[in-house]
Amino acid sequence: MAKKLMPHEKPTRGRPARTDFERALAARFRPPAADMDAVLGIGIDHGPLLAVLAVAGGELRFAPPEAPEATFYFDSAQTALAVLGGKADPMAAFMAGRFRSDGYLPLAFVLLGLFRPDYAPLPPP
Repeated sequence: MAKKLMPHEKPTRGRPARTDFERALAARFRPPAADMDAVLGIGIDHGPLLAVLAVAGGELRFAPPEAPEATFYFDSAQTALAVLGGKADPMAAFMAGRFRSDGYLPLAFVLLGLFRPDYAPLPPP
């Protein structure tokens, strides 16, 4: 993991949201849950990544130069937004094969905590 930013530092990697999917994530983002420094990918099975996001210093940025530490795949963009936005049960989606990870699975709970109001912020593992 990259070094944790000090409170006076701003993340410089990445850019603001540009796509509808990125804007939807940005609208759901919970800065209090973002006490971490990570790069995560979100993709659709057998397709390109929908978003690569950098979380640092309580801010969310997109398309950082770093590769994702873990990528989370969903069966559709609608499923991704439903799971991340609290409209669908992440465990049920995982068990049904609609949500999976290619990296460190505990980061999935961190990812959920960034966007779901019903998940308490979790420290990165």
